[in-house]
Amino acid sequence: MHLVIITSLDALSRNNAASLLAGRSPGTPVVLHDLLDGGLVTRRIHLGEQLIERESTMLEHGCLSCTVRFDLAPALLRLARDGADRAVVALPPGTTAENAIDGLHATAPGAFTVGTVAFALRPEDVEDQVWDHHTLFASGYTAVPEDSRTPGEFVMGELLFADTVLATTSDVLPSDAVLAARGRQLIGELAPHAPLSPIGDATLGTHDYASAQARSRPGVVLMPAAPSAPFRTVEHRIARPLHPQRFRTALGAIAEGCCFVRGSVWIAGMPDTRIAVHGVGPRISLGNGGTWTKHGEWCRGTHLALTGDELDDDDITRLLDACALTDEELGSSATLQQSTHN
Repeated sequence: MHLVIITSLDALSRNNAASLLAGRSPGTPVVLHDLLDGGLVTRRIHLGEQLIERESTMLEHGCLSCTVRFDLAPALLRLARDGADRAVVALPPGTTAENAIDGLHATAPGAFTVGTVAFALRPEDVEDQVWDHHTLFASGYTAVPEDSRTPGEFVMGELLFADTVLATTSDVLPSDAVLAARGRQLIGELAPHAPLSPIGDATLGTHDYASAQARSRPGVVLMPAAPSAPFRTVEHRIARPLHPQRFRTALGAIAEGCCFVRGSVWIAGMPDTRIAVHGVGPRISLGNGGTWTKHGEWCRGTHLALTGDELDDDDITRLLDACALTDEELGSSATLQQSTHN
């Protein structure tokens, strides 16, 4: 069965996108899931303008992955047995496309082919979502209290994984031309691999799971071909290892003005470990990115990219370069040993 998967934070944007994309292929069913409070999952299946099925199920574990495993996959398999060779899948807000695809393949290996992964959103909302410091639950996007992701973290993850970004409008919320223009420019800077288009005239991309995973890995840097003013991305490299305390201080200062920070860092005292940097809006994290390779993408060294609309190149360069070990520190084994405990 051939699938078009739509992911979003906004149920209205998701529904609008699903309806219009299904309309391109008459007879294509649209499967929509919503996760409500207490683990209640509502499934609706539309065929054209007709609602042909509506059911609610209480999941023992009220989580998004359970929605896919225990309700979405069986529903799609049933549609396939009834003769449907394609479907539009509209995931619950906050459900990642990657988790959904993994769940479908684990539940029914070989039964589904994902042709397109589309992320639907209103461009005027994206900047607020990126800078929202609440969790998805606290901001009202999901019904899962344990979901500690921020809206920005979800948005950035979906922008990287999706091959298609759909700009939607709302009949309920007022539009703002200035914010919408800024949103389109920011999306172009954050997701240069997936051109943004209105859903009424969208050119759908082709999903490649391996490529989507590769560009979603922590530490990967995707640079736009040209800046999307007023936003732009500053890229910086350092060949020497960095002092951990100085880097931690510098990163905090730099990240305050950046909506997206990513890259890999070489920390003194950790010669074999690549530290992956990933920051969206107000939250930034450092993680174990695996080992360095001798050749290719992860050749040892620091490589950071910082995106924002008021970046000071000289200040960023000065702060980061000051983190590099001096000649004296490089020659001091005590400094390197101390670094591993800081």
